Amino acid sequence: MNMKRLLFCIYAILHVVLSHAATTSHPMVRDSIVVDSITGDVRKYKLTDNKTLQPLYWVYNYLANSNKLRSDVSYDGGFVFGPAYNINTGFAIGGGYSALYSFDKNDPTLQKSIVNGFFQASVKGIVAIGVEGHNFMKGDKHRFNYEFSFTHYPSAFWGIGTQTSLDNYYANRMVDSKQLLLKLEGDFTWRLAENLYLGPKLDFLYSYLYKTNDNIPQGEEGMYPNGLMEHFLALPDGSGHQPFSQLALGLGVTLTYDSRDFATNAYKGHYFSLQQLGFAPGVNKYAFLTTDVKYQTYAPLWKKCTLAFQVHGRFNYGNDVIPWIRLASTGNQGMGRGYFFGQYRDNNVMETQLELRQRLIWRLGVVAWAGAINIFHDFNHIYAKHTLPSYGFGIRWEFKPRVNVRVDWGFTKTGNSIVFNIGEAF
Repeated sequence: MNMKRLLFCIYAILHVVLSHAATTSHPMVRDSIVVDSITGDVRKYKLTDNKTLQPLYWVYNYLANSNKLRSDVSYDGGFVFGPAYNINTGFAIGGGYSALYSFDKNDPTLQKSIVNGFFQASVKGIVAIGVEGHNFMKGDKHRFNYEFSFTHYPSAFWGIGTQTSLDNYYANRMVDSKQLLLKLEGDFTWRLAENLYLGPKLDFLYSYLYKTNDNIPQGEEGMYPNGLMEHFLALPDGSGHQPFSQLALGLGVTLTYDSRDFATNAYKGHYFSLQQLGFAPGVNKYAFLTTDVKYQTYAPLWKKCTLAFQVHGRFNYGNDVIPWIRLASTGNQGMGRGYFFGQYRDNNVMETQLELRQRLIWRLGVVAWAGAINIFHDFNHIYAKHTLPSYGFGIRWEFKPRVNVRVDWGFTKTGNSIVFNIGEAF
């Protein structure tokens, strides 16, 4: 029996049991008004004072109404769990917490703020925990976004450069490693004009690489006397190699234009972001600059269907050496679903994806997407043959109003993976 049928059977059984209880025990049943997040239909949230039936009512209401806007609460949150699979990290169990709230309950036009927490644990040792939030202040005069995560990451490294990574991947020449990652990113912006915001940006990442294991094809051992990691991170002037563990702290500004109707699951509107970051010497071993630009647009095609499009570029420059932990790479920002995080790395990336999102019945939906990524060293070395395709499909379940749990199956040039997460990829 698949999950959809199982949930439907549970819902049907609870509906019969609780409907019977309601008709035989009127005094202990009461209702609270809820509103469907898509249609606006008003429905009832069943409550009971009977302690024996309370667990059944809780499950029933969770299945039937967790995606409804409740009129009796100002903060609506909940937990969800699910599986994931990646060819490198193996099977994993993931979970998350999502909540909606408002900085001004008296302003119905103010977009709901959202916080998403997540965790993941895999059979191969990945352990991740983090939280991200998007906050819309009173009058929408200020916005505050943040992301914090801590990850224990069994990683694989095939070198720097698309062709290098491909050659090493097919030759099974790589470094298995274990590292700890601490990430903190945030910005606070002021409204300059309608939908236009400007403010400071912080980007912090610390990577502690504490174990490496070289996988070198037979007969090549003598080619890498100091190990593969030192070979991959060798400095251009031949004076040594980058440190395996590094810290990177960037400060700068972000300019955004945002006319989306809902930040994490838009049905219509446009989003543009331009970020300029500086990684100054002293704090950073290698000083450099980063420019990040992104554009997204959303358009309804027919009933309950949205076409979403994204294009993104990240460019690192200002130094012959860019810290390897800050190189542009696959597996970031919901792009290149199906590629292992960091499978391809270099100074710059340009990427795009197109996604069709269709809501079906109940709270279920499906998506299909196709995308392309080109990771390159500089603008004199952009090659069409290095373009990396990404495509796939996924299932959506509305967990909270306009907040979906997503399970995506992504296919790539070198494999595939199944990803579980909260919120749309973009």
